[in-house]
Amino acid sequence: LEAGLYSRQYLESQLAVALGGRLAEEIIFGEDNTTTGASNDFQQVANIAKRMIKEWGMSDTVGRVALETPQQGGPFMGRAMGQQRTRWGTKIMGKTDAEVERLVNNSYLKAKQIITENRPLLDHLAKTLVEQEVVSAEEFQMMLVEFNAKVADFDIIGDDLNRDSLPFQNMPAMSNI
Repeated sequence: LEAGLYSRQYLESQLAVALGGRLAEEIIFGEDNTTTGASNDFQQVANIAKRMIKEWGMSDTVGRVALETPQQGGPFMGRAMGQQRTRWGTKIMGKTDAEVERLVNNSYLKAKQIITENRPLLDHLAKTLVEQEVVSAEEFQMMLVEFNAKVADFDIIGDDLNRDSLPFQNMPAMSNI
């Protein structure tokens, strides 16, 4: 993210956007045939979700508190040397981890809903990109109209973790590994 002021709703929508590439792979090729192409997107999602909870106080569960200070250079640049780091208890840090998980899970489900509802548009866009490599903004706008693209109301993400709705639920037992 660039410097600026961002609403909670905007940041949550950015989480869903960043997960779109991986979701398109999952929907088209299946969960077992996804690639490593979305690794940078996952780093972006983790960074935004953690900062929302730990730096910007965007969690009703954790509260309006900054658990971390913004990173402004690594310890080798002398910034973190000699500074006392705030230590928070395991209870609040556990809540923080659960809140980050909730944000990511619900963003994943919202993005999946959007892509699934617009699958014909996705297929047409993919075919067009294979044929001509680039789609202009005007061409894309025309596709949105042609395929009657469905937009999602992006209210603030819900309170449930929604673990049961995520892929990769059938993991092998540890004894089989």
